[in-house]
Parts: sequence; structure tokens; C-alpha cells
Amino acid sequence: MGTNGSALRKRPLLWLTCAALILAALSLLAPSTPTYDPWAWIAWGREITQFDLDTRTGPSWKPFPVLFTTPFAFAGDAAPELWLVIARAGALLAVAFAYRLAARLGGALAGVLAAVGLVLSSGWVRNAWVGNSEALLVALLLLAIERHLEGRRDQALALGLGAALLRPEVWPFLGLYGLWLWFSDPGLRRWLAAGALAVPALWFGPELWGSGDPLRASSRAQEGIAADRPALAESPALEIVRDGVELLLAPIAIGFLVAIAIAAAFLVRVRRPDSPGRLLVAGVAQSRVSIARGDAICVLALAAGALAWLALVAVMTEAGYAGNQRYLVPAGAIACVVGGVGLAWLARAAGAWRGSGLQAAATVAILLACSPFFYARGRDVVELRRALAYEAHLNGELDDAIERAGGRARVLACGQPFTGPYQVPVLAWQLGLHGRQVGFQPRAPAIVFSARPTRTQRPAPALPRDGRGLERVAKTERWRVLAACKPGAGLR
Repeated sequence: MGTNGSALRKRPLLWLTCAALILAALSLLAPSTPTYDPWAWIAWGREITQFDLDTRTGPSWKPFPVLFTTPFAFAGDAAPELWLVIARAGALLAVAFAYRLAARLGGALAGVLAAVGLVLSSGWVRNAWVGNSEALLVALLLLAIERHLEGRRDQALALGLGAALLRPEVWPFLGLYGLWLWFSDPGLRRWLAAGALAVPALWFGPELWGSGDPLRASSRAQEGIAADRPALAESPALEIVRDGVELLLAPIAIGFLVAIAIAAAFLVRVRRPDSPGRLLVAGVAQSRVSIARGDAICVLALAAGALAWLALVAVMTEAGYAGNQRYLVPAGAIACVVGGVGLAWLARAAGAWRGSGLQAAATVAILLACSPFFYARGRDVVELRRALAYEAHLNGELDDAIERAGGRARVLACGQPFTGPYQVPVLAWQLGLHGRQVGFQPRAPAIVFSARPTRTQRPAPALPRDGRGLERVAKTERWRVLAACKPGAGLR
């Protein structure tokens, strides 16, 4: 037992990663499916193994997920589940790293508040469950920050390069960090040079191969923007700021501002003895677990980074990019860390002002004040379960719908497959096609896989008013298959 405990202390990240992978694998016992973007990454992984990559349709290319989905393609039908394990493990690690970083700066209370705030931030559970990559990005960024604080700049650089393969917003931050490393740590220069070549090569090279346009990901991100996206708002930048605030629980947002105020006041040493800032600084600085100057600087740097990310997304949205709220998730995660620290610092200040009894009371008061917000967002997460289960059952039935329609060969012989816009990648995967070979505006000869994308939406795709000879040829609980086949290629 002693030996195992020693190994756990020496390699906590290894054991943490193993635990996250095991829990993520166990989560597959619940109804599970990837969503739109991950299905495309999974299909692209298979196409790479077949030397037939086609990225002309679908979401924007992302190198990092395909580094996993390419080897996963050799597992056949298990590839989607393998990617879900990676994505969900990344989400669990992100929560753990949020706790570690906040606890490092503000103690256990800060860690708990940061972790809970992250889990309950808008869209976190859904994005993680359906295999989106934002949680993985957060895990890489938070661990990179921790590794830098530990003096492991080589590891921080490697993690930053991984993050740069997930979102282009990372590039300017990584570029500034790389420039600083170039002069402060000359031993890393060869790795910096290699990373400067690898990141653009992995972003633009596969797009050149798959679509003939190395910048297709950029142009794709500015096309087909849904009507409710910030890019189409009257003031896109202002809409992004609203989304950023709505991403956070209210107490975390307040804690974020408190942390900035305390850290700034601590560094400038508020001079007026009767000012609120002086009382806060004195309370925190004199408390049993005091702030170090480095912690105050770190909190301000983290807050500045979160605000800079928000500003960058706002500028990109003004330039015509969609501005989905999930693009703000990294900024929101860092804000959760800072917010948790700010609230914990408040409790410390109360303890220094009137002793440990008041600190305990302040801690309880903060938790009680947060609990209604935790409960309300937690209830939303519970209600989300039905929607996630529906999506999983919908995609899970698609293979059965294909079989009932006569199987893959007869379906393809009938005509071009069509389905709803958000089901295109999963149908392409099930039929072994490129995404561009599946349409969402039916025209004969065609075989149409029609279903409600969610429980409350109308069936998609929209069918021609006259039906154009479409005849139902198969049905499952959630899918209808209609066909107007080529002459001599009927399914019956």
C-alpha cells in the first residue's frame, strides 16, 4: 500500500489520466453518440487510412482530433466510441486541472468553486458528452499553465502546441509565449522552430490534400451561419460579450471581478488605511494562508488572458466568423479559476478581520449564496439528459434503418442519399461515403432518411411538396426512409 501511495504521489498526472479514461469508458454504458463535428473528424480519420481524404464539405478542419480518429479508424465500428472516450476524459481532466490551479492560488475552497463552476458553465456537459473538442482544449491550456508555474516550460510548450491544433485563437497567445521562450530559454529553440512549422503544416496541409484549398477551414467558418449566431446580430462584438457573461454562473462572474480587485490592490499596496481595498488586502495578506505576490500576478495574468480571448473572438465575429458560444469556453474556464480564487480570498479576508470563526462562517455563507445558482444550472443539466438520450437513440437507429431499407448496396444503387443537415456526417459514416456525397435537399433519384433532429423539431430534410414520387420503404421508431429510385433499382 505504501509503494502504491508513493507511486501515486510521484505520478499524479498519470493516475489522474488513467482514472479519467476509465470513467469516460464507463460513461459509454449510457446512451451515447458523437455530434456533427466529431462525426466528420471520425470519417476523415477513416478516409486518411484509405488515402482518400475529402474535406470539401462539413465543419472546419481540426488537426488534433484527427490525430486520434485516424488510428481509431482501424477499430472499425468502435471508432466513434473511442473518440467519445478521449473527449470525455479530456472534460474530466479539465475539471480536475481547474481544481488544481485554483487550489494552488486560493486553497481548497477556490478549487471546489472553480471545478463546480466549470462543470455548470453553459454548454459544458453537452459539449463534453457529444464529443466536441472544447473540453480537451481547456484541459491542455490549464495543464500548460500549471506546468509553466512549475518551471516545466518544455512541457508547457508541448501542451500549448497541442492546444494550437484545436483552435486558431490559441495561435497569438502561443506565439507570444514562444517569443518569450526564444530569448529566455534558448535550449527550446529547436522545438519552437519545429512547432512553428508543424502547426501550420497540420492545419493547412490536409486541407490542401482534402479540398484543394488550404484556407477552406477559414472560409467554411464564415459560410452558412445560422440566424441565431452572434455574427448576424446588430452588434456582433456586444453579443459575444453577452455570451461570455452568460457562460458563467453569476457568483463566479462576481468572484472574477473580486479577484482582479484584490490582486490589483495587493500589488499596488493601497495606501489609505480606511479604504475597503486596504481592508481586503490586509485581510487576505494577514490570513493564515496568505497570498504570495506571485499568486496575485498570476491571477491578474489569467484574468487578462481570459479577457483577451473574449476580445479576440469578438473581433473575429465582427469580421464575419460565426462566434458560437463554445468558442468562448477556454476564456470561461479560466474565468472559473479566477472567480473561485476571488471568492476564496473573500473568505480569507473575513477570517483575518475577525478570526477563524468568521472565516468559516464566510465560507459557509459563500457556499450558501452559490447554491441556488448551482441548483438551477444543475437542474438544466439533468433535463439535458433526455435530449442527449434522444440524439443517441436517433443515431443508434440509423444502421437499423439502412438495413430495413435493403442494406448499404441497395441503398446506394437506388440514388443519392439525403438526410437532415446535421445528420449528414453520421449517414456518410454509416454508408462509407464522403460527406459531400450525402445531400440535404432531396431530388430524384434519391433515398431520403428523414427524422426529427431533436424531440421538438420538424422532421428533416424538408421534402418536396408534391413528394416527387417518394415512397416510404422502411421505418424505425425515429426514422422514415423514403425513396424515388433509379429505373430498375427499386428497393422492393
